[in-house]
Amino acid sequence: MPASEKAQQLRALVRLISDAAEDIIKEWEVEDSAPPTSKDAPRLPSWELYNARRTFIGACGMGVDLVHDPQTRLTEVAASYMNSQALRVAAETRIADILDGVDPSEGLSIQKISQRVGIQDKDLTRVLRSLCTLHIFNEVKEDHYANNATSRYLVKNEHLRCWLLVHSAEAFSATEKLPAALYDSLQRSGNSLRKSAFQIAYGIDADFWHWLEEMVERPDGTLGPRPEREVWRTGMWGFGLQHIQAPAVCDDYPWNELGPCTVVDIGAGIGGMSLELAKRYPQLRFVVEDTAPVLLHAKAVWERELPDVIATGRVQLMAHNFFEAQPVKGADIYVLRHIFHDWDDSECVAILTHLRAAMEPSSLVLIADNVMHSTAGTPHLKAAPPPLPPNYGQAHTFANIHDLLMFVMFMGGERTAEQLDVLAAQAGLKVTKVWECRGLTSITELRRDDYTA
Repeated sequence: MPASEKAQQLRALVRLISDAAEDIIKEWEVEDSAPPTSKDAPRLPSWELYNARRTFIGACGMGVDLVHDPQTRLTEVAASYMNSQALRVAAETRIADILDGVDPSEGLSIQKISQRVGIQDKDLTRVLRSLCTLHIFNEVKEDHYANNATSRYLVKNEHLRCWLLVHSAEAFSATEKLPAALYDSLQRSGNSLRKSAFQIAYGIDADFWHWLEEMVERPDGTLGPRPEREVWRTGMWGFGLQHIQAPAVCDDYPWNELGPCTVVDIGAGIGGMSLELAKRYPQLRFVVEDTAPVLLHAKAVWERELPDVIATGRVQLMAHNFFEAQPVKGADIYVLRHIFHDWDDSECVAILTHLRAAMEPSSLVLIADNVMHSTAGTPHLKAAPPPLPPNYGQAHTFANIHDLLMFVMFMGGERTAEQLDVLAAQAGLKVTKVWECRGLTSITELRRDDYTA
């Protein structure tokens, strides 16, 4: 690229960064005037802040690519797994908790931290300095560390700690076998013959969820649940669903405009999304569907959180396998939240086919998943301002990471709106709208293919 073109692009990016920064500052000032909330409480940014953030992050990322030495940048990307594992060590050893209460101007010596975690100080120094360079923790003076604004979110935050381990432990081991899983897909036809990267890495035939539920021998010789099970439950269901996905899904779809109706939450787990909706929208009734063992846990959660909803029958807990005929006929809304990304296309079509058979002409299917946005753009989602790519570039990074994660763990994946429409058509449905939400999850609305407004 000629210097004149690079200069023009760099100046355009600087203008985007400057404008987005001013918008962010204004929104920070608005947030400062709002009542304080716990750091553990889900907080949904305004649309202005959400859009300014992704513009700022995307422009910074594109600017780095423009000014960085290409060979060095490629090398950094190739070795970025080191950052993941450094953060994993910090999460597993609870470094943030150890630094809680430490004078931020003095810090705690690496020798004292090492004594607490059982790692040699010179080795732990490498880990912490790597994280400090990423602005996670702060080296206030040589070999003395303190929490900073980012690492403080980990203090006594078991949900977030486990959420980080979900992405850096078993998933890391599985990701090492991503090339093997990809090459295997070229050599074999039919998903039934293929193994996920997770299965290849662990040398097993069981899928991840069955593996997670297996009983294993404990140090005392007795059988007990895998320790990984509690990490995944705490991370995925405690933090991931409630803090990252639930607030936006509950706020950015017009639930309040629906009027009295029945929402069938399919494969709902404990029904976390329905629980939040029930708190906000009293006109909605719910059927929470999952396996019988999961519903035992769900019943306890609902009785604790919303006992009146259970007592009045506003929610019904129903055992159901979504690969079988849908027992609730003619519901107003059928919700599939974080279901499709676990499954191959043919299995998703099978799920939709059962729903199509149960739907009335006015029924809706809502798929709550990450809607992939490529750098080529899509009419279904908001495009970034130029010269950014339509998907906001680096601001879309975690969505792509999550897509790969679903593939390596489950042979699934996230989909574009266009890909969802192809699957819907095979089941007699069609995509009518994508509701973009302020977070990883958006809502894709499906209706029967014979529906007319």
